[in-house]
Amino acid sequence: MFAALNFKSIKGFSSHNSWLPVRQSKPELLSLNLSLVLLLLCAIVLFPKHLSASETVLNDTRILIGATAEVGSSDKEGLFGWKASSSVQNTIKSEFGLVQTTSYPAWGVWTGTAQNPKAYNLSDMNRVINWARENNKKTCIHLLCGSGTYFPAWFNSGTWTNDQLEDLLQSWITEAITTNGNASKVDYWNVVNEAFTWDGKYWPTETECRWQQLGWEADQSGLTGNAKVYDRHPVYIRKAFEMARSKTSAKLELRDYYIEFWDNSVKARAFYQLVKHLVNTGVPIDAVGFQGHFRLDRTYDWSKLTTAVAEYKKLGLEVYITEVDYGDTDQIAPAKQSQWSAQLDEAQTKGYHDFAKAAAAGGTDWICLWGVADNTNSYWRMGQNALLFNEQYQPKAAYTGFHQGIVEGLPPVNTAGSKTGPANSRGIIPKIIGTKIYLNDINFNRYKIFNMSGKLVDSSETSNNSIDIGHVSKGVYVLEIFTKSSGKMTFNINR
Repeated sequence: MFAALNFKSIKGFSSHNSWLPVRQSKPELLSLNLSLVLLLLCAIVLFPKHLSASETVLNDTRILIGATAEVGSSDKEGLFGWKASSSVQNTIKSEFGLVQTTSYPAWGVWTGTAQNPKAYNLSDMNRVINWARENNKKTCIHLLCGSGTYFPAWFNSGTWTNDQLEDLLQSWITEAITTNGNASKVDYWNVVNEAFTWDGKYWPTETECRWQQLGWEADQSGLTGNAKVYDRHPVYIRKAFEMARSKTSAKLELRDYYIEFWDNSVKARAFYQLVKHLVNTGVPIDAVGFQGHFRLDRTYDWSKLTTAVAEYKKLGLEVYITEVDYGDTDQIAPAKQSQWSAQLDEAQTKGYHDFAKAAAAGGTDWICLWGVADNTNSYWRMGQNALLFNEQYQPKAAYTGFHQGIVEGLPPVNTAGSKTGPANSRGIIPKIIGTKIYLNDINFNRYKIFNMSGKLVDSSETSNNSIDIGHVSKGVYVLEIFTKSSGKMTFNINR
């Protein structure tokens, strides 16, 4: 009986004292409603985690939280074309501030041939970008360049001169960024993905990464000894970042897997060396991305994730954890029937909690889930219950663990040297730290700033929990923010 309860319905019922007037009418109605009240109390005692999850929102902390979504199909979850597309849309609207979508050239995107290579179909990617923008969500595109896994066979096995390859790279990056006005619509571009093999080597043959044919450049990371893994790096990585920067001012990211931990593995060291090389040679890289596919049949030293994030932050880069899921076995294992248990549920909840706490403690800028609901992608972790929402798009215990981990891991806002404005009518005091305004972790989607003459000086739609006012002149201003739950809130700000 309890398994069939709809907790949101119970919560909605409990918020109305509908049984009170009934007490003054028919006794049988009194008995019925008292029974429902008792049932509610039982549910609260037996299922506190589920009820508390419905009262939180993933994106109500200082870390931006996202979900990966595409145009779906009969066997893959999506914003459109999927049997539960409305649930995908509603969940993202209410829970997430970022939408990541893919632009894999190998699968229906780079539609050219060896004879006519410059043909592309970016309609699905653009449809997701436009939906995200219409719903005030930030966007990330995965990917532009990297491993041959993501490029069509005719390209990987083709015969190209270096000039032709560079021209194709320029053409593809230009098309992806400039079509649909994406240069201004997209906030984050994953420029290069998986430049290394699983064990930290550059790809051994050019058919496995055709872009490596463009050549190599000497290492300038400045690292020595064990920290220096390679004497040279592929030129295409620098070229891809430079080409992307010439088309957009959005954040540009380098991404890989098995680099999440500062564990002295060959791959972790090789990736860090590459990043140091790129930074030292002036390549326009803004961020690194850790994929974050985790397994319940493994144990992790989460302190090494915290350290890894912090080490890249020291280089002046942002850090994203970009493809998070937490299944019960290998992420590339064949699809299977779910064999979930209470023990796995408990372990996953703790795993998500500990991961999120470590990521937040290191200073992670955003975290993106690799989908929305469990077991909705026939090609990836099917049957592993790897996400935060179940197949009915209801939050799981892991949802609560993940959210609580972020809250616990976030360092307190350092108010030393900060300015504060007077509290508004609700007792909320804004803090100005450096060039940013913080408002007690309130999640708002739009703001306006007026000078004391009533002139609008800045406004924007946002999914962050802070406002950068570095471009605003010193003075006294009125700040208006708009939240879904509380409507408009007004503050006085002394810049």
